[in-house]
Amino acid sequence: MKYLLSALFLSLISLTAFATIHQVNSGMFFYTPSELTINVGDTVVWINDGGTHDVNGNINSITGNSFDNPESFDSPSTSTVGATIYTHVFNIEGTYNYDCSVGNHALQGMVGTIIVNSGLGSVVDIIANSPAHTILEEAVLAAELDGTLSGDGPFTVFAPSDDAFDGLPAGALDLILANTEQLTDLLLNHVHSGNVLSTDLSDGMMVPTLNETELTVSIDGMTVMIDLATVTQADLTASNGVVHVIDKVLLPDFGQEDTTVYSIIEVSPIHTTLEAAIDAAGLGETLSGDGPFTVFAPTDDAFDALPAGALDDLLADIPLLTEILKHHVHSGNVLSTDLSNGMQVPTLNDDVLVVSIDAGSVMIDMSTVIQPDIVANNGVVHVINAVLVADDEPTSINTFLNEKDVEYLYTINLLGELVDSDSKEKILVDIYSNGTSIKRYNLRK
Repeated sequence: MKYLLSALFLSLISLTAFATIHQVNSGMFFYTPSELTINVGDTVVWINDGGTHDVNGNINSITGNSFDNPESFDSPSTSTVGATIYTHVFNIEGTYNYDCSVGNHALQGMVGTIIVNSGLGSVVDIIANSPAHTILEEAVLAAELDGTLSGDGPFTVFAPSDDAFDGLPAGALDLILANTEQLTDLLLNHVHSGNVLSTDLSDGMMVPTLNETELTVSIDGMTVMIDLATVTQADLTASNGVVHVIDKVLLPDFGQEDTTVYSIIEVSPIHTTLEAAIDAAGLGETLSGDGPFTVFAPTDDAFDALPAGALDDLLADIPLLTEILKHHVHSGNVLSTDLSNGMQVPTLNDDVLVVSIDAGSVMIDMSTVIQPDIVANNGVVHVINAVLVADDEPTSINTFLNEKDVEYLYTINLLGELVDSDSKEKILVDIYSNGTSIKRYNLRK
């Protein structure tokens, strides 16, 4: 019973969520606009601009015959300037004629017409007309799914709000929008081929998606959840289906049976440099093996931030390149939910990475995780925005930077505080003139 009440409540919200209030000004022998086209559920308010007027949608004041409107309406007259003469919500589709029955106002031309359309656009129209779904609209257009979702359907769309997209890790949305294949998978993970209203949902129900995944329905009292997202508005009925608004983005499992951490990097348009580095170091076969592996994957922009010429020299120095790449890989499966502040993650080059978590931002050493949990069958990939450089080859790394005319500037600790370069703190970070930051361990007592 509670669920039925919840569904009814959400349905009532949906009827008015996108309704519009229209104003008609009423003066001496005019209604402005005299003809108005609206949608079912919209409200019309007539305001008195001067004189005494009413709104008569019952009997035609000129002919004496019924207007034969889909429904009749009539109002008292008022002479108060600026006052509301009448307010009416139009819930029945059709054409409505009306006039002012005061005196000879109708004969003087004070008549009006309201055309009420069904208002049932496609699911794409509902998204496009929603001020809370500008990002989803952008994503649908970028993936060129607007044509598909404007088709016959029916489609059930679980539509994340702008706030839901804003809740993704910093930079993740830009990465998703830049990868059309991944974006398409993400969007199709929110669409079911069929018409599923809130009254059709049941606790534990599985809803298949166009991405060949399944979404789990959970109902607890008046709360309806789709996977980890809560339905905040249900049953926005479209001509080709229905839209339910949700408060989180439903991230699909991008890792299929034949997907490895290496193949994820291979197909990523923002990891071309990392792919080239892995190939040069001959680590592709290793990262395609059983694993499991956790890979912290720097973007192309992260490699571009290295000193000029550094990448070419790295690709020519295979031992050093191999050590740097292995510093980005953990032998084990560590999801974002497994990370904790201060945690140390060992790497394949016998070093550790330090996790810092602050107000939802997750850092691995001096890099920020901008897209977590791209799951493969042999591990997981987390996208990061900086190259991680270990300091267990201090001479080669520092010589490497110095040869590129990069100057050492200062040293900080993990709290960002300036410290002496010879400080006895365990972990130090040296900052260089090009913005490069290198973590090092002070093992002295």
